[in-house]
Amino acid sequence: MLSLRKDKYKQLFLVYYNPLCNFAFKIVQDKEVAKDIVNDVFLSYWNKLNSKTEFNNAKSYLFTSTKNKCLESLRRKKIESKYAEWAKKNLSTSTQIDNEATKYMRKEQLYASIRQLPPKCREVFMMSKQNGLTYVEIAEELDISIKTVENHMGRAMRILRELMNPKNT
Repeated sequence: MLSLRKDKYKQLFLVYYNPLCNFAFKIVQDKEVAKDIVNDVFLSYWNKLNSKTEFNNAKSYLFTSTKNKCLESLRRKKIESKYAEWAKKNLSTSTQIDNEATKYMRKEQLYASIRQLPPKCREVFMMSKQNGLTYVEIAEELDISIKTVENHMGRAMRILRELMNPKNT
């Protein structure tokens, strides 16, 4: 029985291999990919023969399987191409990654420094820099003089410069 299956398989391979390769090439436009697909189809067919699956129409099975594998290959290639394009745009070089890391570390250092400001000084600084309020608006809201706002901002800037650049002191 096994030798009968081998003979049938060999005969189908000899008859259909080249036509299937040409059919696959017409779809995928790559000879090596087409050959790989046809080899996969024949391997799948062999495994099904060994599992004693009956085929009414081997030709139909082989061509349909080849077409499906070609379409799957094209989908995979399209996804890989989209990913490669995305990666090219979005994945940074090591220098860019280092620059980004430095930027984020610097931001964290700034936030930590702001948290170390005296409470009133921090409040005035945040109202100005984060909320975008003018000194006049801050003075009105906190019910303090504009000169006091200027003093708090000057003090905040001095402290932040010292904390951000400790070696300059």
